[in-house]
Amino acid sequence: TGNKIAKSMANYSGWNTSTVTGAIGNTDYPEYWNKSGFSALPGGYRNTNGAFNGIGVDGDWWSSTGSSTDNAWSRTLGYSSSSVDRSNYNKENGLSVRCLRD
Repeated sequence: TGNKIAKSMANYSGWNTSTVTGAIGNTDYPEYWNKSGFSALPGGYRNTNGAFNGIGVDGDWWSSTGSSTDNAWSRTLGYSSSSVDRSNYNKENGLSVRCLRD
């Protein structure tokens, strides 16, 4: 609903703090944290040289859809954002995945 979509997908712990209304890192609207049951954590990502970035700042998950031979789409949640963003990463990066059981 409105500006609480990202917060509804995020676990309440581990995120950096933010003053942006509706952002995951803001303590406003506590009833929306993890309302979807996704329980997203800010694990960041591993870049192509092996360094880890964004821990506590964002969570990045691979999509099953490639955007080119070398890249694939992903979804990102950020501590200071109230939305779910679409990104495009090189497939040599390391992002989180969510496994679902049939």
